[in-house]
Amino acid sequence: MAFLAPLLLLGLAALAVPVLIHLTHRERGQVISFPSLMFLERVPYRSMRRQKIRNWPLFLLRCAAVILLILAFARPFFTDTTSLAGTLNGGREIVVLLDRSYSMGYSDRWQQAQAAAQEEINTLGPNDLATLVLFEQNAEIGARSSVNHASVYAAIARAEVGANITRFGPALQLAKSILEQSEFTEREVVLISDFQKNGWTGDEAVSFEEGIRLRPIPIDGTDASNVTITSVAFEREPFSAAEQVTAMARLVNQSDLNVTNLLVALELDGHEVATQLIDIEASGTATVSFDPFIVSEDQLRGTVRISDDALLQDNMFHFTVSSGQLVSVLIVKPDAATLDSSLYLENALAVGNTPTFVTETITVRDLNTDVLEGRSVVILNDTAPFDGPTGNALVNFVGAGGGLLAVLGESVRWTPEASDVLPGSFGTPTARLSSRSNVLGYVDYSHPVFDIFNAPRSGDLSSAQFFQQRPFTVTNPESVLARFADGSVALAERRIGQGHVLVWASTLDSYWNDLALKPVYLPFVHQLAKHLGKYVEPTEWHTTAQLLDVASMYAARGHRLEFGRDDPVAVAPTGARLPITGTDSSVFLELAHQGFYEIHTPGAVVDVPLALAVNADRSESDLATLDPQELASSVTGRAVTERLGNLVLHERSPEDAEEQQALWRYLLVAALLLLTAETVLSNQLSQRAR
Repeated sequence: MAFLAPLLLLGLAALAVPVLIHLTHRERGQVISFPSLMFLERVPYRSMRRQKIRNWPLFLLRCAAVILLILAFARPFFTDTTSLAGTLNGGREIVVLLDRSYSMGYSDRWQQAQAAAQEEINTLGPNDLATLVLFEQNAEIGARSSVNHASVYAAIARAEVGANITRFGPALQLAKSILEQSEFTEREVVLISDFQKNGWTGDEAVSFEEGIRLRPIPIDGTDASNVTITSVAFEREPFSAAEQVTAMARLVNQSDLNVTNLLVALELDGHEVATQLIDIEASGTATVSFDPFIVSEDQLRGTVRISDDALLQDNMFHFTVSSGQLVSVLIVKPDAATLDSSLYLENALAVGNTPTFVTETITVRDLNTDVLEGRSVVILNDTAPFDGPTGNALVNFVGAGGGLLAVLGESVRWTPEASDVLPGSFGTPTARLSSRSNVLGYVDYSHPVFDIFNAPRSGDLSSAQFFQQRPFTVTNPESVLARFADGSVALAERRIGQGHVLVWASTLDSYWNDLALKPVYLPFVHQLAKHLGKYVEPTEWHTTAQLLDVASMYAARGHRLEFGRDDPVAVAPTGARLPITGTDSSVFLELAHQGFYEIHTPGAVVDVPLALAVNADRSESDLATLDPQELASSVTGRAVTERLGNLVLHERSPEDAEEQQALWRYLLVAALLLLTAETVLSNQLSQRAR
């Protein structure tokens, strides 16, 4: 206990007043009328001090009243507000926020956190309410507000570390909503966490109202050494009727010490197929490239593992690979073409591995039905197909799902029969009569070819200068994807059966324009080939807490889910069966665990299995911490400076504490009651004395 005005305690010296009154009180002499004093002897009168207190109850009442008055004016307050809560208000309410993000699985942090949470429950009084909130990326109530502390204690013991990342915002917001509905004056949030820096950005807009305290309990995070597998990349090459894939794992050492002889293993379909020993410098990275393996039509499950360390959750990385990720492109050039007529085009398609373009260049005389077999895209670079079987084979190729790009250069000559494949007709080349070149003026950024250029700083298509072009007249104006600044068609599209035909009204070299010299050339060519080849970027893995559109994934694999017929079911890595419900167009599955999910369609005539690899978000592997005091200050608006062991308490000014407790009111009322009792007792004693 402390006093706001301790100097007033000097008034306790006033306790001497009742004592002096009782010990030095003189008796009053009785006056008697007498006729004459001349015959009486004069004797001096002596007053005698009373040597003992005859009325102790009255004396004690007066002393107690004086003491209470002095204490009331000294403005006392309790420094231990926790014990005060149960004394004055009959109880308090707390919300325990227990972090169960996967970084809490580091070493024995989770056991420390559970012990700290249970210790908080053990200190509660019989009238106190407690709520347990378990949080990671999201927050949920583990045990609702109750005076049954045993149920909260048991819920803490049952809780387990999750597989998601830390986010303090949802947990603090949930605790705020709980305590704002509380009827107790004393309300407190106890935040138990390793206080990962990535979990708080400062933009969460969470603010506690006056009267709600936040007490962080940081779990020991002094040792933050950790090696994690952040990603796995793939290089693909054709191999007979399958694909040869090389897996490359990237590892990060997040400690200040060098790591030596770290075992890295590759597993395929549950079998270990390769191992390597590597060294990683302190705070460094390393890339491990494994021997190539063959992928056929079936999905192949893979896992890269490293030796166990203090954080097990990021010591493995799961993925799935399947064939069909190569885009085979056939470039057809004129018989009399120059050596560099397709140079820029070939070089652009030779770059990149998402996807890998397998390119072959032939002359138009070598174009036949056999050459089209297995192709995804055919580019007629300044040439046209022959009539007859070759032309018909090309039409059938597009109708079956292939893609055709017609580049209308200077040498191209299309017969009327072959021109039926195009979305319109073209004329003779036209050069710019003025010194000013042409540029792209209109682009349909909603189309897959141009959508990547819609983002800021993604490339300026209008930077290319066009000096010559082919006039092209479309059959359907809606087929135009791009126009030049003068309104003429630059790119148009036509759909034939399951395939697409694109027409580019200029060249893809440096003869008629300088597009090939611009940074946008490579992504533009890649987008043309990916769209025509119907390339869908593979998702080798997903992250926990992700909502997956199962219907879209099946559609990308050429299968349309029908509920009521397929009845899709997911099997989680834990072995639990998760029935999937939704509509035929969309259905979402939440990925809550790390490992492999299996999706089956037991209701279909033939089961269509789909494997999904799920990994924990690697941002949680960065174990850098934030200052709990700064977090508490930003939420409550009050400083946090006082530390007791591993507890961080809000330091309030003495004036605020005294004003909130207002003990002087209780003391003053008690003093008035004692004075009233003293008056009554004193009057009764006076009446008896008479």
